[in-house]
Amino acid sequence: MPVDACFTIRGFREGDEAQIFALFARAFPHATRGREHFQWEYQSSPFGNERISLTFDDAQRLVAQYAGYPVPLVDDGRVLVANQIGDIMTDRSVRHIGRGPTSILARTASHFYDTFCRGKVAFNYGFTTAAHRELSVRFLGSDAVEPAPYRVRDLTVNPFPRIGRRERWPRGWQLELVRGFDSEYDDFFERVAPAYRFLVRRDARYLRWRYLECPDVPYFVVAIRKWRRLVGWSVFGVRGRRLAWGDALFDPRYPHAVHVLLRHVVPAYPVDRIDGWFPARPRWFDGVLRELGFESRPDPQDLSLMCVPFDEPDASARIAERLYYTYGDSDLF
Repeated sequence: MPVDACFTIRGFREGDEAQIFALFARAFPHATRGREHFQWEYQSSPFGNERISLTFDDAQRLVAQYAGYPVPLVDDGRVLVANQIGDIMTDRSVRHIGRGPTSILARTASHFYDTFCRGKVAFNYGFTTAAHRELSVRFLGSDAVEPAPYRVRDLTVNPFPRIGRRERWPRGWQLELVRGFDSEYDDFFERVAPAYRFLVRRDARYLRWRYLECPDVPYFVVAIRKWRRLVGWSVFGVRGRRLAWGDALFDPRYPHAVHVLLRHVVPAYPVDRIDGWFPARPRWFDGVLRELGFESRPDPQDLSLMCVPFDEPDASARIAERLYYTYGDSDLF
């Protein structure tokens, strides 16, 4: 529904890409968005594509976008689908038009909700800064669930000692750089998911798309085995002097695997800290992180987890109670 006759809101059509990239450059001048990344994020997901609402002015110039992509989740064994919200942006020239629910952004979001959410997904989720948090709550139907659960270990005062093969092999530990995901990772997820309760379905199909097929972000994935049996994996990215711990899943029966994997990976890189997002749930994994010296601190960007419930009215409360998530559950890693 347009604010007035000067504006038209519709879904994505082939050929809109050039205007989307131009709007992104105007809205986020210090970032980049290329065609390959756009295609991967919004057109090549195995779970659904082109969930994008666009607003054009009377000259057919793109002035706003609200976009997301579907992800599968498991909540105590129950399968759900949610939209991970991605690029939300408006042109500076229209930010003064309308107020609250009549603003260009709110109307674009309303189109997205009607077209891609109601009757289709359990909820939307994403991460927003303090500057947009109040707007999201007041005018976009969002709940502010919690501050992003930032964890960090300062390696300048608390380094990880390197673990060598002589220490690992007699105890059955084996580590490998992951080049592909197969059915072993499906079986692993089914085995350990109950220990996490509520999380994105991190099976082979999801992991392949999220980390191996992403075209322009350098990740590396390390798996750990105990007597050849997969017991955990983690995703990392080197960001200057910082090692971003982007994702992780471990078998709760082998909590020491976390320590072994980090002692293998971290000393190999010239970084002075390792950080990530890890909530205080599940409790057993929170305990492992605390024992490893990870401190909970305010997120450097003051980000918060947001939720807009749809088919699951109590989604925000359930997320706050038991959702496990990491950097990799955002589009910021």
